[in-house]
Amino acid sequence: MSRLYGEKEDIDSEEVKNFFSERASRDLESDLSIVLFQDKENSEQRHIEEKKLFHEHIDVDGKKVLEVGCGIGRWAEALHNKCESFLGIDYTEDLIKIANNSYDFDDCKFQVMSATDIKEDELLIEPPFDVIIFSGVLMYINDEDIKVVFNELNKIGVEDKKLFIMEPVSRMGERLTLKDFYSEGLEADYSAIYRTEEEYRELFECLNYNKIFADDIFEELSDHSETHYKYFVIE
Repeated sequence: MSRLYGEKEDIDSEEVKNFFSERASRDLESDLSIVLFQDKENSEQRHIEEKKLFHEHIDVDGKKVLEVGCGIGRWAEALHNKCESFLGIDYTEDLIKIANNSYDFDDCKFQVMSATDIKEDELLIEPPFDVIIFSGVLMYINDEDIKVVFNELNKIGVEDKKLFIMEPVSRMGERLTLKDFYSEGLEADYSAIYRTEEEYRELFECLNYNKIFADDIFEELSDHSETHYKYFVIE
C-alpha cells in the first residue's frame, strides 16, 4: 500500500470496481453511504448541498442529462421530474442494480457501461446530451483515460453542452495518489487520485468549452487536511 506525492502513478480500475462492488454488499446506514463514504446524516447533507448548487448553475428543463459514473443513481431523484430524460452509466453492475431498484422513473434509465468505453450506439437514451454530470468519479480514472472520456463526450454532447463536475482535489500544490492504501475508515484497500485544481483544468482542455466556473464545497463536512472538495461548471 502506498501514498504517492507528486507522482503520476496509474491506479487499477478493476480494483476500484471491486471496491465498490464490495461496498454495495455491505449493510450500511443508507445507500448514500455506499458512494459518499459518510454516515447517513452527513451523506444526506452532502447530497442536498450538491443538488442545490447544481440547480443554481444549470437549468435542465427539457434537457437530456447524462451522468457518468452514476453509482446508486442518486441524481435521478433530483432531476427526473425536471429534465426531458436522464441516463446514468456505471461500470459496477452491483451499483446499477441498486439504482434500478431504487429509482423506477419513466424518464430515467440506468446502464452498465464503463466511462472509458462509452458505446454511443448502445446507450439506452439516444444522444446528444445537453448536460453531463460527474460527481466524485474522475478521481478513480487515470489521466490518459480521462482524455478518452472527454473526447467521447465531445461526440455525444451538444455543441453548447454544460458539465457539472464535483471532485476532491489536493490542498498541497501537488497530487496525492492512494494506491492499494488500506483505509481504516473504509475498512478496505482503497485507490484514488487527488489532483490539483490546475491539473484538472489542464485535462478540461480536451473539452470544447467557453468558460469554467469553480468554487469550494463541503468545507464543513471535510476533516481531511490534504484534500478538499471543489466543483466546476463548464460550458
